Amino acid sequence: MAVILAALPLGAGTVDVSAQVSALLDTGNTLSFTVPSRNFSIDAASFGLPIYPTEVGFVFVSAPVDSLAQIAAVLESGDGSVSVSFGAPLSFVPGMFQGSRYRGPVSILEGSLQLSETLSQELFGSSPAVLTLLNTGPGVTVGLPPYTLRQDMNVSLGTGGFSVGAPPGMVTLDPPDPLLGSIALMDSSDPPGHAPEPASRVLLLGGGALLWALARLRSS
Repeated sequence: MAVILAALPLGAGTVDVSAQVSALLDTGNTLSFTVPSRNFSIDAASFGLPIYPTEVGFVFVSAPVDSLAQIAAVLESGDGSVSVSFGAPLSFVPGMFQGSRYRGPVSILEGSLQLSETLSQELFGSSPAVLTLLNTGPGVTVGLPPYTLRQDMNVSLGTGGFSVGAPPGMVTLDPPDPLLGSIALMDSSDPPGHAPEPASRVLLLGGGALLWALARLRSS
């Protein structure tokens, strides 16, 4: 049974869409995911490793989108004072997804970063970092119903061959999608925090080659 959740306005032009199953990104719109690093820091410290990640990777899964969609991905500090780009605008790659609640074609957006320890501390040191997806192409609707936008994003943090998953916190849309208004629908059959099946079961088909889409970093 579906439950109705009110999306929380966060300020001028920004709305919490964490529980929404899709969002319309017009040209210039951003979808931002809070990336906590506390679990990484605790686990890394237990192995005697630096507590700030030097490798960041993400995999975002959506229902099939237009191949012309272009997304610029940026990782920034919580206060917005420091930021680093994932490079040139990224493109969605077609693939197949097998999950408990959806099986079929999808589009995958994937990116990775290498950070210095100093830059990592600036990004994660005072508050959770924010991973922002900026639509630089034509308008596109993203999301993989019935999963929520927060469940569609898999982020991994790592250093020296060690990595952990970092489930996103809040997801915000700026500016908000006028078609969604202030109401979001979420299927309550999944408990909060339940994500799609591990990305090891997502098969990417690109140029006839089989790509491996995992919510973890590539080994150095």
